Amino acid sequence: MGNKTSRLKPSAIEDLQRSGVDFSADEIQEWYEEYNRSCRYGRYLTVKEFKDVYSRIFGGDASAFAEHVFRTFDADKNGRVDFKEFLIGLSVTSSSDVKKKLKWAFNMYDIDGNGFIDKQEMISMMRAVYKMTPSIKKPDDVSTPEKMTKKLFAKMDANGDGEISWEEFYDGAMKDSLVLAMLQLNPD
Repeated sequence: MGNKTSRLKPSAIEDLQRSGVDFSADEIQEWYEEYNRSCRYGRYLTVKEFKDVYSRIFGGDASAFAEHVFRTFDADKNGRVDFKEFLIGLSVTSSSDVKKKLKWAFNMYDIDGNGFIDKQEMISMMRAVYKMTPSIKKPDDVSTPEKMTKKLFAKMDANGDGEISWEEFYDGAMKDSLVLAMLQLNPD
């Protein structure tokens, strides 16, 4: 636990790469060492540890956002993120494959997991993002989470049913660079 010299076996690295992790063996080993430094309670990350990591990275309050990320990384829904879940999640979020990254973002925004994003889910996500990035100046038309939600729904809810499907999410993101940046959680 937290041991800098801990090493993954080559077979474990190969298993991770077969699982869709887009990192080299050396990168996987580096992430494994970093992961172990972050684990205080054993061989998994808790939601509290996730919040601590995100709080160090961002200038604002990242706790709500970290909970959403944690939920998407915790593939087996056991309340903790093991190294494999962490690395798979990290591989997706850092991927250059826009569709893969947007699918992950859609799953995060779809808080109840019903296959659609409603306005309350979007507002909840936007509140988390805005709390996490308070120093980023936002134009007046998207200066609040509610205004951003209204704008996103106007651009993405193609059939006007008050919910955004995966297809609407993807199509809307691909048509607007601001929306794409916001949904990929890259608001610069």
